[in-house]
Amino acid sequence: MAAAVKQLLPGVKIIGVQAERAPAYYLSWKEGHPVPTETCDTCADGLATRTPEADNVRMIRELVDDIVLVSEEQMLGAIRHLYEREGILAEPAGSAASAAFLAQPKDGTMVLLVTGGNISQEVRMQAGIAEAYCERE
Repeated sequence: MAAAVKQLLPGVKIIGVQAERAPAYYLSWKEGHPVPTETCDTCADGLATRTPEADNVRMIRELVDDIVLVSEEQMLGAIRHLYEREGILAEPAGSAASAAFLAQPKDGTMVLLVTGGNISQEVRMQAGIAEAYCERE
């Protein structure tokens, strides 16, 4: 996505989001080389990486202008917000961009990617949407 956006609109600022409990790609982006971590204990399965790939780190450094970290609580809050206010059920990794935005809203035009609906019943309950989700199905 970042490559396509940068090709079409080179001036666009791309901000990556990573779970703070799985910071391997964030640390690698900062250091300029793969930085493995001992754990990646996050509810965001799609962001749970301990060993970054060198080619991915290189591309991220070329295309991404900044990376922010979000907490488990912020992702769960974003899941709840997206569900209650937008009618979207997102998994934790898919709610990460929304979590970052909700934590520090910015002015101007922004596009937030919300992806993935692979969310467990346990995470639904942690986000406080288990009952409401079951009623909607």
